[in-house]
Amino acid sequence: MDTNKLLLYNQRSVKKSTLWILFLLLGWSYGSMDKILMQILYYLTLGGCGIWTLYRLFTLNGAIKKYNKKIAAEVGMDNQEMASMGLF
Repeated sequence: MDTNKLLLYNQRSVKKSTLWILFLLLGWSYGSMDKILMQILYYLTLGGCGIWTLYRLFTLNGAIKKYNKKIAAEVGMDNQEMASMGLF
């Protein structure tokens, strides 16, 4: 695997444990995945009065994986490299 690609990926990808801590303590998840307007809407609606928060609890892992897969593709990783990192 190209170390330059790996370095770029590590700089831009989202760390699962960090994002979970931010979500549980501050409700922050969309902002880390380049969706600032969604994050503002989330805060303004107080997490959709709790419904949006419950939904996010069950979908956060999938959203992190999808975002990291998108970042891997942007830095030029092929499917074999992504699979070796567990993105498939």
